[in-house]
Amino acid sequence: MNNIEKILKFKTIITPFSTIPNGVIGVHEGKISFIGKEEKLGEYHGETVDFSDKIAAPGYIDIHIHGANKADTMDANLKSLDTISSFIATKGVTGFYPTTMTAPLEDIYKAIDAVKKAADGKVHGARILGIHLEGPYFSKEKAGAQEADYLRIPKIDELRDLLNFGEGIIKRVSIAPEIPGGLEAIKFLRENNVVVALGHTNATFDIAMEGINLGATIGNHTYNGMRNFHHREPGVLGAVLTSNNVFAEMIVDGIHLHSAAVDLVVRCKGFDHTILITDSIMATGLADGEYILGKAKIIVKNGISRRESGVLAGSTLTLDKAVRNIIKFLDIPVNRAIQMASYNPARALHIEDKKGSLEIGKDADIVVLNEDLTVYATIIGGDIVYTAES
Repeated sequence: MNNIEKILKFKTIITPFSTIPNGVIGVHEGKISFIGKEEKLGEYHGETVDFSDKIAAPGYIDIHIHGANKADTMDANLKSLDTISSFIATKGVTGFYPTTMTAPLEDIYKAIDAVKKAADGKVHGARILGIHLEGPYFSKEKAGAQEADYLRIPKIDELRDLLNFGEGIIKRVSIAPEIPGGLEAIKFLRENNVVVALGHTNATFDIAMEGINLGATIGNHTYNGMRNFHHREPGVLGAVLTSNNVFAEMIVDGIHLHSAAVDLVVRCKGFDHTILITDSIMATGLADGEYILGKAKIIVKNGISRRESGVLAGSTLTLDKAVRNIIKFLDIPVNRAIQMASYNPARALHIEDKKGSLEIGKDADIVVLNEDLTVYATIIGGDIVYTAES
């Protein structure tokens, strides 16, 4: 077959919509050109890579990640972005959206500039798919680990300048809809093809629904940084859980959320609108100690990241661990957990035509898993960028 350069053999392929035992994936020019049983492949003379005792799944996509391995998006340089990229590739991540913090506007511009310059194939691990601006347009009441001193009111001219400077790299903005100008900002961002998430918000149910009706489609780390649910005032949490077109992202590390809270989201949103994220910080992959998030001192003890005030500040979670956690906590099918870390984030960011599932014509981004769902290898565009043995 002329449209295959490489064949990858697996014990099991999870697409994640179906499971193919003893299957193969053909790769041509970085894309999947065949998937199925080897006997249907026909004559083939190219390279064969044998993963016949492993599981293939679509590469994980982290749409909310600040840092890892002592590097942070707000470092605003290629070295840090490459460090994050290389580390998360060891955890099965093939694509990610570096995430900023509430900070002085000039620092956010520097981070955007660094991501813009690094996104064009200049990192060695997981590919940069865009930038996620988490802040500075948040509620003071629900700022959490965000720096309250640098919170801002969104203005259309300021947003337009940011988007123009980003030159298309700004793919997602998290915002509190109830702050002055919040709803107008959501409308403007959606008109400019930016995905909007509701986050760090004290919005009532009605205001949150206005934001959703204007185009907000993600609940930013659901529960965390959100107005509490009340049976007479469901708040933003109630709006996220009951709106069919909204994705709910969660930090499933066993720290941020009780397993029953995780279960409630999955029961409300279903397997198709639940997203696993890490919200990981620079301490991820490292020992307990003192680190920095934005401009704040962070103390990590027993793997739990907090500001000096005691408030939770991001996580040290990795996406492969999140997949294993949600299976353990809720006893859900493996393919559904994998979907939450691959296809669902791709849908939420409108890149499911290229990524998020193992289908002919899509990018050959694959995580190779052991039977216990730990990561054995990571393949991006058909190239092996990590193996546990190396």
